[in-house]
Amino acid sequence: MSACASQQGETFEIDVLVIGSGIAGLHYCLELLKYNPKTRITLITKTVLGECNSRYAQGGIASVLGPDDSIASHIQDTLNAGDDLCYRPSVESIIQQGPHAIEQLKHYAIPFTQTHAEQYALGHEGGHSHRRIVHAGDQTGLSITQSLLAKIYKHPQIQCLENSTAVNLITQYHPHRIDHQGEVLGAYILDSTCNKIHAYLSRCVVLATGGAGKTYRYTSNSMVATGDGVAMAYRAGARVGNMEFYQFHPTLLHHHEVTNFLISEAVRGEGGVLLNADTHTRFMKQYAPEQQDLATRDIVARAIFNEIEQSDNQFVYLDITHQSQAFLKKRFPQIYATLASIDINMAEDLIPVVPAAHYQCGGVLTNTQGQTDLERLYAIGEVAFTGLHGANRLASNSLLEAVVMASNAARASQTNLATPWQLKHSIPRWNSPTQVNNRRAGQINTHWRGLRGEMMSYAGIVRTEAGLNDLLQLIQQRKKIIEDYYWTHAITRDFIELRNIVLNAELIVSAALVRRESRGGHYRDDYPYKSPTAQESITRLNAPNWMDIK
Repeated sequence: MSACASQQGETFEIDVLVIGSGIAGLHYCLELLKYNPKTRITLITKTVLGECNSRYAQGGIASVLGPDDSIASHIQDTLNAGDDLCYRPSVESIIQQGPHAIEQLKHYAIPFTQTHAEQYALGHEGGHSHRRIVHAGDQTGLSITQSLLAKIYKHPQIQCLENSTAVNLITQYHPHRIDHQGEVLGAYILDSTCNKIHAYLSRCVVLATGGAGKTYRYTSNSMVATGDGVAMAYRAGARVGNMEFYQFHPTLLHHHEVTNFLISEAVRGEGGVLLNADTHTRFMKQYAPEQQDLATRDIVARAIFNEIEQSDNQFVYLDITHQSQAFLKKRFPQIYATLASIDINMAEDLIPVVPAAHYQCGGVLTNTQGQTDLERLYAIGEVAFTGLHGANRLASNSLLEAVVMASNAARASQTNLATPWQLKHSIPRWNSPTQVNNRRAGQINTHWRGLRGEMMSYAGIVRTEAGLNDLLQLIQQRKKIIEDYYWTHAITRDFIELRNIVLNAELIVSAALVRRESRGGHYRDDYPYKSPTAQESITRLNAPNWMDIK
């Protein structure tokens, strides 16, 4: 065991703390400054700015822009994809704001793909009844992220802190108030460059932390997607919901040299079909006779899982060879180049694909303004549970939600900025042990691999009660080991993420056990049918000691 300096850092006071640098967090910052240009914003990110799930979103943004399309149709497609578990007021509110969201993005000079008539070239994806996907080639998320960052870098009111990881929220409880669960005063932030944990006090905190794909072994997500926002909000007393509904994208590239690379759903939108790897025959007609290869993601992912389970191969094929090389290079430049780098010519060769954890349909419960149970705490983007997605997200509704909810939260948070909080007690500085045990830390970190593999096997595309019960015991054993270390040693970013991942896993599995039916992204082999009394699953931790959350 070796000694290290104390992790106790300094205390800073700002106006707004934004945690996460994806599209939701970036857009929130820029929208907020339109209302009050003098607002002091601190934007933190775990690695470098823009490393997030948003940048890997290939498909685009769903919005009603075509002459034959309608808001009503987009709403109905969303409700259908959500498998009767969407919250209709949220669906209507967010989708109605879609065209305005596209207008907002136009001001950032994003290179959206256009037709010769200088209209948006609208793509088609699974579950959509019309072409309505606004895209920038096959790198829509990256294009939007880069355009927003160009504005962020130039703004003097935005302090950007890279290599900074949120540890926990700072809260206080007002026992005489019955209209909210508590009040958020800021957050403890680990600065990885100096291994210090600072306290950032702010008038409002915005969680824009994205999803938790790293809970699973196979995922399309960024390496930073470790469920930090859900874990912090839950520990602080906010409600979370629909955690059992984790969407698996059907077509992650299956290759030993290129990992976590998604083959966009838009490939199937342009006529790509799925083939059994053994027989090279199409199979989606037997699972979804009407929509076939353009069925919603839950249906396609489950179909691929079934085909793989009965196959000698660990993948299926995606076939887009009916399209010309010129078309594919222009429509899917990134996918084409990536496949070419491993000697796959998508105009001539079949593409091996597998399902992978892609999108969390639940999260921190919010209203359509991004407000949570905790006063001054907002959640926007994938971390939030608005009710838009229900049991399964409709393709390309995620970036739409991120942009719309960022704008809504920017308007709503004006009230918090105008009313400073009143402290009941002084804010404690971070109190942590000064010892680190490198050998023990290495042993603890091996839980990453075991946990993620177990989640894929027991709580992945197909689940059973026996498997989920076994998994919950394993998770709780791992959680105890992790928590014991957390309270007795200095911590690092890796360990903070591991602690958050194991809590997300516990929430997912606990919710999956309670839902004894199959719906959307949650499929129980022992309860294969829908329950007529299904409703959202919402969970809250017993009220914590508000000023003693570490």
